[in-house]
Amino acid sequence: MLMAEETTANTTIIALQQETREQKISLGDATTLWGYYGVTPESPDEKRLCYARFPGVIDLPGPEKYTVRPVELWVCNMDGSDQKMLFKGNDPAHNGMQQSWVDNDRIVFSDKEGAYIISANTGAIEFGPYKGFSVGHFAQNGKVLLVQNSDSTRDKGLYELDVATGAMRFALPDDKSISHAQYSPNGLKVAVKYSNMKNLAVVNLKSGEIKVLPGRQKPMHFQWFDNQSFFGYSDANVVGFDTSKHINHEMYRWNLDGEIIEHLSGHGCHGAARFDGKYFAGESWYNSEPIVLRLYSRGQRKALVDIFSHSFVELTWEHGGRNHVNPSFSRDGMRLYYNKAVNRNTSYAFSYDLTGLVSPPE
Repeated sequence: MLMAEETTANTTIIALQQETREQKISLGDATTLWGYYGVTPESPDEKRLCYARFPGVIDLPGPEKYTVRPVELWVCNMDGSDQKMLFKGNDPAHNGMQQSWVDNDRIVFSDKEGAYIISANTGAIEFGPYKGFSVGHFAQNGKVLLVQNSDSTRDKGLYELDVATGAMRFALPDDKSISHAQYSPNGLKVAVKYSNMKNLAVVNLKSGEIKVLPGRQKPMHFQWFDNQSFFGYSDANVVGFDTSKHINHEMYRWNLDGEIIEHLSGHGCHGAARFDGKYFAGESWYNSEPIVLRLYSRGQRKALVDIFSHSFVELTWEHGGRNHVNPSFSRDGMRLYYNKAVNRNTSYAFSYDLTGLVSPPE
């Protein structure tokens, strides 16, 4: 009997520790979302966060895959204090407003009108709106990737904006559709979903060389691992995938020739990697139930811990909502950020303390 009581007490303590790790960042009950998967919401100096807030109810099912609705851009301190609204617009509740930091004082984001760079201190628009543009995953060295898919007054394709000068250059033409533009760590190359978003292409920004990876489908939710490789999730027809060697919907690393060179973690969909490549996070695959966000050590199929589990699948996956989990790590590698549905109509942006679960970066 004593052992049972001790076990129950220890289990309760662990559960309480798990609950206190998670922090809802925003005020009130409106849906709030971070930006793209793998992109930290932290400013470079690790003092502030940016997120999107959708003040209206997210009705399901919506009439469109990405239903446009009122949205606001907010900033706050790392602990959620000093909340400030910077901008009001309209956009789908999908990847927030694709918001991320350019530097400690400026944020790049987009809504249905176009792309903007805004002062995080005053809310003044410094650049934009660039009509018909959406934004890439993050800025690099004071430059921002912008994608033009809809405005007939400009050539469709990938552009690069230099925030220091305001100069914009055309980097990659594509008359079909591209998205998810991401700089390599050294800023010399860009990876994009290319040619109606079916393939992964790598663009050398200096030479203009375009390399389209072979295969009928890009790795799911790809991201750069280092300057010579990228990672993402395997799926049918993904380049380099071999059913005799690899497991579907697990995370792998590819070289720039499209060859799988390493297994990184277990089952996932939208993924994130800690900057040192030691830990990974991802939620269960599209249309799964329950939706589980798991934390992994590199090379392991068994998760270190389940961060959360819920069954609000419509809001996460279906038309009208599609509030994907979109995990990311903090810049110091000791927190995880994610969106989590809390009822049928609402998701919140959360921070999760990883102290004691992962080793600190060296």
